[in-house]
Amino acid sequence: MAGRRALKAVLIDLSGTLHIEDTAVPGAQDALNRLRQASVDVKFVTNTTKESKRSLVERLQRLDFHVQEKEIFTSLSAARSLVERKQLRPLLLLEDSALEDFTGV
Repeated sequence: MAGRRALKAVLIDLSGTLHIEDTAVPGAQDALNRLRQASVDVKFVTNTTKESKRSLVERLQRLDFHVQEKEIFTSLSAARSLVERKQLRPLLLLEDSALEDFTGV
């Protein structure tokens, strides 16, 4: 039997995996803590377009998740990266909270 490879990193979806609206998914905090204690690199992904990273972090911290903004990758951050890379000047039709992630663009 081949040896097991050590888990180095995980991508975790936010909505429905860590939380549902303003409620933590049962066992999610414990699972996240165990991954961090095992030195697994943890990043979070979401396709939400209604909330800024700051807003997401605040929600997760209220639910007792220890998450930093730099660990979250959103569809908004992917869009901002594209806009900056291509030096575009888009008309942004987004929720006010989401516009925060485009400050300075």
